[in-house]
Amino acid sequence: MRLFTVPSRTIEAFGSSGVVMDFLPPLTDAATTSVNVARVAAGGTLGRHPAVRRQVFAVVVGTGEVQVDDEPRRRVEAGTLVVWEPGETHQTWALTDLTAAVVETSGALDLSTHFRELPDEARG
Repeated sequence: MRLFTVPSRTIEAFGSSGVVMDFLPPLTDAATTSVNVARVAAGGTLGRHPAVRRQVFAVVVGTGEVQVDDEPRRRVEAGTLVVWEPGETHQTWALTDLTAAVVETSGALDLSTHFRELPDEARG
């Protein structure tokens, strides 16, 4: 067993506020993939920016809202998984302190088992 410190940095890009990102080591033998942990303070935001690769945002703790392009905001909470495709411009707001695992990958996702897509409330 080996123990390491986790590097973290305050994120202010794209008008972000109240965000600390914990960086986990990149995978070297898979598709281009990074896994990080975002900690967003209540009232904070991960500012509007395009997804460079497929981005998976898994809310672990807290409640927030997410938006893609100019569509209505959608509420997210612990247990919610958000997937943004490359090029989708998106933003996240924390209604309470929010912690999320963030995976960015050029690989494919297998959402065929265990995952149920949530209905879009704006479309009924």
